[in-house]
Amino acid sequence: MRRTVLIVAGLYLATAGHVGSKNVFFSGDAGPYGVSVVVRPPDVVPGLAEISVRVTDGAEEVERVTVRPVRWDAAPEGGAPPPDPALPVPGDPELYSAELWLMTVGAYRIEVAVEGSRGAGTASVPVTSVMLGVLEMPPVLGGVLLLLGALLVAGAVSIAGAAVRESRLEADEAVKTTQRGWGRFAMACAAALLLTGAYWGNAWWDAVDRGVRSGIFERLAVEGVVTGDAGAPMLEIRITDPSWLGRNWSPLVPDHGKLMHMFVIGVPDMDAFAHVHPVPVDSATFRVPWPELPTGQYRVYGDIVHESGFAQTIVDTVLVEAEALAHVDSGSVLPTDPDDSSWSGTPAVLSAGGVSAPLADGSTLHWLGESQLRVDEETVLAFSVRDPAGDPAVLEPYMGMISHAALTRDDGSVFVHLHPAGTISMGSLSVLVPEMQSMTGAGAIDRVPNVEAVEVGRMVPEDAAKVEFPYAFPQPGDYTIWVQVKRAGNVLAGAFRARVSE
Repeated sequence: MRRTVLIVAGLYLATAGHVGSKNVFFSGDAGPYGVSVVVRPPDVVPGLAEISVRVTDGAEEVERVTVRPVRWDAAPEGGAPPPDPALPVPGDPELYSAELWLMTVGAYRIEVAVEGSRGAGTASVPVTSVMLGVLEMPPVLGGVLLLLGALLVAGAVSIAGAAVRESRLEADEAVKTTQRGWGRFAMACAAALLLTGAYWGNAWWDAVDRGVRSGIFERLAVEGVVTGDAGAPMLEIRITDPSWLGRNWSPLVPDHGKLMHMFVIGVPDMDAFAHVHPVPVDSATFRVPWPELPTGQYRVYGDIVHESGFAQTIVDTVLVEAEALAHVDSGSVLPTDPDDSSWSGTPAVLSAGGVSAPLADGSTLHWLGESQLRVDEETVLAFSVRDPAGDPAVLEPYMGMISHAALTRDDGSVFVHLHPAGTISMGSLSVLVPEMQSMTGAGAIDRVPNVEAVEVGRMVPEDAAKVEFPYAFPQPGDYTIWVQVKRAGNVLAGAFRARVSE
C-alpha cells in the first residue's frame, strides 16, 4: 500500500480549530437574552480581537453589554481583566461591538454579559488564540528609520568630538592641533562604541524575532494511510510532529464524547464524504475502520481538543487503492462507532429557485438559506427536513446536537465543522466553562438553539423540521456543504454545492 503524504494545495491558517476560516461564530443564550456573537481574532499576538454581539431576542430591553477575555488557566479571582463595554452600533439597535486585547497564545473564553430589564445573563464563547505571522515593516518606513538612525549616530559622534576638542577652550582661544587630534580620537571611540552597540542591539533583536517567529502556529505534522494489514480496511493517522512526540505532548479531552472527529472528503469531485471517530492505539496513532467509500484520493481533517481547551485540526491527504479494500477478516476488525457515517453521490447544486437533497431513508433535506452567498457576509445556513411523506421529519439527537454540518472550499483551503451553536468546539467549552461539562459530555444534549425542545431520543416535529448554522464564508469560490441528521437510529447526510461571490 502506497502512502500519500501530500500537503493539501492552497491551505492557509486561520484559527487552530478550523482550516482557512479564522472567525468564531456562536449562537445561543445569555441568560434571558438570545445572542449571536462573532469573534474576529487577531493574526498577531498580542493583538486586538473584534467582537460583534447581536441581541436576537430582547434587544429593546437591553441596557448594557460587556465583554472580557479569560484565559484557560486564569485564577478564579483576579485572573482576568475587568470587562469592557460593548458599544451600540448606530443604525442597528440589536448590534453591539467592542475590541479586546488577546495578550498570549492559547485557549480563551470570551464572556459576553448582557444586562437589562429581563435581568442579567452571560454567554461564554471559546476562542483559540494563535499567532499566524509577524507584521513585516514596510520597506519605505525601514529606510526612513535607518536614515534617521544614521543621522543620530553621526550627531552623537560629532558631539563627542566637539566636547573633547573644544570644551576647555576660552572664548577667544583657537583650537590647537593637539586638541584636534584628541577630538578625532574621541570621535573614533564614540563611533566604535555606538556601532558596537548597534551590532549587539541588532543581534538581540534578531534573537527576539526568532523567538517570536518560533511561536507562529503550525499544524501538527501527520501521516495518513489506508491499509488492509489489520484484517480489514483501516484509516490510520499517525502524528509525527516532534512537538507532539516530545515534551509538549498534552492529553486530549472528548468533544461530544469523541477524542477525534475526522472528516473524509473525496477529491476532486466532492462525491464522497464520511464523518468518523478514530480511537487511539498508542500516544501518537489513531485508527478507525475505513467507511464504505470507493477507491480514490481523499482529504482528511481531524478535530482534536487539548486538556487546556486548545482546539486544532490536523490535515492530510490519503490515496485509497483497491488492494487495501480487498482484505477482510472480521475477527480482527475494530468495533464500529455507531456515530460513524458515510455518504457518496452527487451534491445538489444551489440555485435561485431553491434546491433539495435526498437522504438515504427517503427523506429530503431542503435548502432554506440565501441563494446568493457573499464573502464575509454573516448568514444563516438553514435547512428543513421532510420525511418520505413530505411532513416535518422527527429527528433524534446526533452526538448531543440536532444536526452537524461540514463545509469545504473545493480546493481544500477552507474546512469548517459547524454546529447549530456555530463554529465553537463544545469540547473546548466544557474545559473553559466547567459548569457546561454536564451538557457537553457523551450522550448529553447541548443547550444550544434548536435543542431545548429535545426529549430523550426524539424531537417534536415543529422544531425538528428546521436546522440552522451561523457562518460567514472567508473566501470566494465553490463550496460543498454536508448536513447530517439522525432518524430512526440512522445518521443521514445530504450535500449541496454553492458558489460564494466577492
